[in-house]
Amino acid sequence: MKILKIEPTPSPNTMKVILDEELAAGKSTNYNLESADGAPDVIKAILAIEGVKGVYHVADFIALERNGRYDWQEILPKVRAAFGEGEEESAVSGLELDHFGEVETFIQVYKGVPLQLKLVSAEEEKRLALPDYCQEAFRKLAADGDNYILERKWQEFGIRYGELDEIAPELLEEVMAAYPKERIDRIVEAAGKGGPLIQHKEHGTKPDVNEWISESDWRKRYQMLEQMPDPELSDMPLLDAALNDEKAAIRRLAVVYAGMIQDTRILPVLYKALKDPVVTVRRTAGDCLSDLGFAEAVPEMIHALKDKSKIVRWRAAMFLYETADDAALPALKEAADDPEFEVKMQVLMAIERIEGGEEAKGSVWKQMTEARK
Repeated sequence: MKILKIEPTPSPNTMKVILDEELAAGKSTNYNLESADGAPDVIKAILAIEGVKGVYHVADFIALERNGRYDWQEILPKVRAAFGEGEEESAVSGLELDHFGEVETFIQVYKGVPLQLKLVSAEEEKRLALPDYCQEAFRKLAADGDNYILERKWQEFGIRYGELDEIAPELLEEVMAAYPKERIDRIVEAAGKGGPLIQHKEHGTKPDVNEWISESDWRKRYQMLEQMPDPELSDMPLLDAALNDEKAAIRRLAVVYAGMIQDTRILPVLYKALKDPVVTVRRTAGDCLSDLGFAEAVPEMIHALKDKSKIVRWRAAMFLYETADDAALPALKEAADDPEFEVKMQVLMAIERIEGGEEAKGSVWKQMTEARK
């Protein structure tokens, strides 16, 4: 057996190792130190690695479970050695870390009324109830006898970065800004009249830049942005102004909008966001640049390899893996000793791809976009 690829899983203590051979259909085996006697030699060798708790073998992969006190940086080279691979190969080949540092956020809605928030990271999940006026609106809407359990839906509310306990109050503040009591009242009133449901995003008018800047209440500035129609290049002055706002939530939303504009002329706005004082804004800018996939952004992302945040450095390395050519090699080699394992591995993957002569394919999102043309 040979390793084709190593992938992370939603659990930080489990790695998926994809193999070039497949077990018979329906066959699977769990191994641990107590049940290693009848295991194949390669499985025994893996179980003997300090820090490995168990191995689950099914189909064409094995799932490795580690003791959380041990580092994958120490374990994975030994796993590759168990398969007979050399040290150089074991250092980088095939490790994919596609969602490093992300926290997925969701909002549960019933007939357009938000009920609760859910934050999901690789390690944990957290839920938050929304204010009393949302719960009261829910009770009014549920009184008509509909099956509210079936009608409740989870909607994506974007990716955030950081610790759940830090993100949660900020996210709650954003939702309350997007859904003030008067908006909830409009939803209930429309439902009472039998009108169409007001959607998660109410498309309003595009704000005038000067009027938007002069609005003193950040919640109203947020609402004006959140409810505007999909952004176009002509909105660039507004988005640029929003990047100067005191509220990080507004700056992050401006970055998300900028990332929706598939035109190289929007790049200065995203470059500006890459230098934001808040890591979530910088990382979101990196994600947008990756999705857009413009090679013109390579110099800025090379600079981002030195960002103080590991999740921004990782995104920069991932972008260079997806997009850069050999002009990026000096900067990548300088970053190859990054103290963070995930960053280092992504840098090494970029170096390996470029030095191996493999053509840059762009991000998965860019590949999908190109395929539709």
